Formats: sequence, structure tokens, C-alpha cells
Amino acid sequence: MRLDRWLDHLPPWLAWGAVVSTGLYEPMEAALMAAPLAAAGIAEARRWDLVRYRRWLEAGALLFFLWDLSRGAGVFTTAVHTLFLLAGLRLALPRERPQQRQLLLMGFLLFLTSALGPSDPEFLVWALAWLTAAAAVLLQQSWEDSAALRRGSHPKPPLGRAPLWALGAAVFGAAIFVVLPRASLGLRSAAFFGLGARGSQAGLSDRLDLAGAGPVEPNPTVVLRIVPPSAAFATDPAWTRGLGLLRGVVLETARGSRWEMASDTPRIPSPEDASGGPDTWQAEFFLSPTPRGILPLPYSLDAIPNPPVPIRSGWGASLRWRFPVARSLPLQVVWLKGFAPSLIERRLTPRRWAELTALPPEDEAARRWSLRLAPGILPASELARTLEAALRTWHYTLDNPSGRAANPLEDFLDRTQAGHCEYFASAMALMLRARGVPARVVNGYRLGPWIAEGGYFRVSQDQAHSWVEYWDQGVWQVADPTPAAPPTSAEGGALPGLTARWLDALTFRWDRYVVRFSSQDQVAGLDWFQRRALAWHGRGPGRAGLVSLAVLGLLAAAWRTRRRWRTAPASPDRVKALRPLLARLRRRLPPQTGETARAWLLRLAAQRPERREPLLRLADAVDAAAYGKAASGAASTLAKAEAAAWRGWKPTS
Repeated sequence: MRLDRWLDHLPPWLAWGAVVSTGLYEPMEAALMAAPLAAAGIAEARRWDLVRYRRWLEAGALLFFLWDLSRGAGVFTTAVHTLFLLAGLRLALPRERPQQRQLLLMGFLLFLTSALGPSDPEFLVWALAWLTAAAAVLLQQSWEDSAALRRGSHPKPPLGRAPLWALGAAVFGAAIFVVLPRASLGLRSAAFFGLGARGSQAGLSDRLDLAGAGPVEPNPTVVLRIVPPSAAFATDPAWTRGLGLLRGVVLETARGSRWEMASDTPRIPSPEDASGGPDTWQAEFFLSPTPRGILPLPYSLDAIPNPPVPIRSGWGASLRWRFPVARSLPLQVVWLKGFAPSLIERRLTPRRWAELTALPPEDEAARRWSLRLAPGILPASELARTLEAALRTWHYTLDNPSGRAANPLEDFLDRTQAGHCEYFASAMALMLRARGVPARVVNGYRLGPWIAEGGYFRVSQDQAHSWVEYWDQGVWQVADPTPAAPPTSAEGGALPGLTARWLDALTFRWDRYVVRFSSQDQVAGLDWFQRRALAWHGRGPGRAGLVSLAVLGLLAAAWRTRRRWRTAPASPDRVKALRPLLARLRRRLPPQTGETARAWLLRLAAQRPERREPLLRLADAVDAAAYGKAASGAASTLAKAEAAAWRGWKPTS
């Protein structure tokens, strides 16, 4: 098998890997994209001649395009599928130079479809691999075009230069990335093209509906990372207590199995107006973009100084970005020490009291279970603690066993007594309302696991959580009736968990120091260099510095002239081009001890006058290759002289 035929397969396959690494496609779609490339590989290995079936294959590709378009997959997804199909078709058929260039172009277009959204280091690996493969293909094609014009034997194509070219392009691109200002367009494939949406995945929402269609799927998408001032804070219970529950949005209107935001819920005051004080904690919240722009923040929030994007007070007593964001942003968050209850409103009006104690008729099962779990007349705080403790003895599951019931909450209470956090929070809030205690549901996040390898707490959509706020003695108190969930893989100590934590730490640092590298970072870096230069102004480099500079200069000069002082080969064995001649003459005219290649060749010329001219040319070519006297064509000259010297050599008796 010729290498160049298989080299054409590399760009489409690497583009396929980059596309799959984005996570936008289901496994069946990824297999559908890989099928034509795999079929082309089989045809290449078996040497099948498919030219006579060309029309049938093209007709099949057209039918597939029409079918894929008619099934509603979307124009973008259909275009990606079709490009992979055409690439496989082109690989399976005979290829000349125009078809090879078409393949490279299709691989480039497929690679561009995956470059719209991801920014993690894994995608960088795929980008470098594709760039190396493209450089190898271009080198192969240019070498074949030039080799066709030469006579005689041809050296191998310089494919070893492809990684160097790719590395050079990466370094040049990194330099441009650092120096030039950039505009963030915020193109994300999932949001821009509507791909990758999974309605049953876990995550924060600004509403709650217990009538789900099926099990809740895990969703490891990172929402935020909380970076403490130092790693010592991660083990300080007083510091983490205020971060145990990160408040997102409040739901006060209950309609059967649904909870929604109420229009008359008081807004959170602007965080810039908070008083601040010495008894506060702080950390950096590194938030990823979310569709609703809700900011999960600690209950004891005191201030958010100098946010990168303006923050507004939204419905559901939430704080949100004023404008949609498409890249991760840092927030410096300050909160009061300890865990303080909500102090947004000091009193409830009669209208709000009536709304917050309203119990829909279809939720009468909550009244029965409230009296069963906490009988008697109890104060609000004791009633809440009793109901919370009782519900925590039930079972937590993401299988959603009551989701398909006609009345999900009643089925949860009377039959399954198992569900996820939304069931427990909804049940407790309605149980409190049935006893005349104002209550509501809060959607937010639990504090995620500590990633020691990166020095931060990671909060993903898997940590999305619902709990209860109830009114007691003029403030909103917090209750969490959900049983403890099983630990995630990132919290364990197994090798996969350790690998996942290291990859997550690498992704975070890449996002923080590379993707988020802005013009402000450029100015700060230039300012750092300027301050260092001013600090050295007026100082001499010193004697040690002068000696170091002199040594470096001598080494650089020696490296530039290394070909001139390089020693000649000690013997003909060290010259690769002389090995065929040595194999024929090692018994009759072997090299003597200490004899150089040129001396041996001259001795051969004296022994065989009829071969004198080719041997002298070979000696000159060996010297040119050894001493660099004709570096531009030394390799070609040596190959031709070697062929003329030993081919047709007949040993004498």
C-alpha cells in the first residue's frame, strides 16, 4: 500500500474526531458520520475498483441528502452529514491531484464546523493533529509534483517536517493571539444552531414541573468554579457554610404540579449598594454562560464589586446578567460570615400572605401527609424541622417514578416516596402552606466537590437543587428536605475520578488564562515588562551578566558554524551511501584501520582504473555531504554518484 493513498484519509478522520469531541452529537450520529470513512478505508485496503459503480454511489449520496433533510435534522446537521458522506465517496474512488485537494478542503470545512463552540484544551489537541495532517498532505502533494520533473532516484518525501510546520503555525498563531486585540463573537454551536439540547437533563430552571416525561439524565456541564483566596479555606467549615446552598431563583406560584415565578416577589437590591464590613468572606466566582443568565450566589451576599458585565435584579428575587454573555466571566463575591437567612423583605402584606399559603385543590394529599408526619399544633420552626427530618428518611432517585402519574405529587406521597429534589421541596412547601405557614420553593445549586488539583470548588448542572424557604419571625428561613444524593465520580479517589479532576483543572486554567486573555491582560503584561525594564534602567549587567552574555554569544557562533568544524567520518561504515559498496568489497578490499571514506575510495580507484571516474565523483560527493560544501544539492549529488559507482560493479578474481 502506498503511503500517499492513506495520507488522504487523515484529514477527514481527524475532522471527525474534532466534531465528536464537541459533544453536540449523539453516538448514533457520530457512527453515521464515521460509516462512509470506514467504508472508504475498507475499499482502499481491498483495492476495490468502484469506478463502474460511480453513478450509483452518487445517486445514493443524493438520496441520503434528501432523506436527511426531510427528517428535520436541520440544515447545519444535514450539511455535516453530507460532507462526511462525500468525503467517504471521494476516498473510495480513484483520486488524482484535484480530488486530493477536494478531500483536504472537505476536511477543513468539517473541522471548521467543530471550531465554533469548544474552547477546551482537548480541542486544541485535535486542532494541532489536524494541522499536522494537513501539512503532511500538502508536503506529499508538492513533493510528488516536483519529483515528477526529476530524473534518477528520488529521496523520500520530507513528511518529518509536518510536525515542525504545525508547531511553527501554532507558535505564530499564539503570538498573534497575544499581541493583537480580539473581538469575542460568542458563537456557540449548541445555542447558535440549536444542537445538543436534551430536555431531560439536570440543570437550573426558572420554573418547576413535576410532570416530567422520564428519568433525569446527568448533566456534567460546569456552571461555575469558586476559587477561594487560598486552599486553606476549603477545609474551613465557617468559610464553606455560606456557600452550602447557592440561591438562584424563587418560585412562589403553585399551580398543580407546577411552580412558577410571581410578579409581586420583591426584587433583590443592587449588590453595589450593599454596606460591606470587616466580618465578611470573599472568593472569585468564575461563571460559565447559561441560557437564562441567572447568577447562583450565597445567601449572605454582601457585595459584588466591579462586575465585568452589569447585573440587574430579575423576577423571582434573582440576580441576572443585564446582557447575554457568551464566555466565562469572573465575579469577585463578598458575603457575610456565617449563614444568614434572607432579609429581602421585613413583613408580608395580607395579599402576599394569602398567596404564600394558598394550597391548590389537587394538592390536598400534602395536607394529609403534613398532619401524619407532624401532628398537633406546632410553631413554624418546629413544624419545618419535623417535616424536614421525616422527608429525609425517604429515598432520593433520578428515575422519576412518579413523573408519568396523573397527579405526580400525590403519587410521590402515597405510593413511591422516592424522587429527586423537586418532589421533596414541592411536597414540604405545600405541607407548610397547608398548616398556614407561608412557604415557597427555591431553585439553585449545592456546593460542588473540591478540586484540589485546580484549587477551586466545581459546581456543575448535576448540582442543581431545589429547597424550601418558609416565613418565621419576620424573615425567610431555609429548609432542605431532600435526602443526601450519592457522590459523583469527581468526589471519589479512583483513577478515573483523579483523571477527570486533572482534566477539569487543565480546562479551567485554559479557559481562565488563554480563552479569557483580553486586551486588559495584554496591557497588564506590557505594564509588567515596562516596570521590569525601568527597574533595570541605569543598572549595568554586571560582571556575571557580561560573562553570561559572552558565553551565550560564543555558543551561538559555534552553533552557526558547526558544519565547518564538524569532523570527517572516521570510516566508510559511517557513510550510509557507501554501505552497498562495502557489502561487495568487505572481503576483497576492506577499509583499513583509521582510513577515511575518501582515502578508501581513492585506494579503490587505484585498484580499479576502469571505475576511477565514478569513484572520484563519489569521493567528492561524500566530502560535500560531510563538510557542507554543497548543502543545497549534496543529498541528490551523493545519491547519483553512489549509484554510478557501485551499480554494475563486478568483483575481480
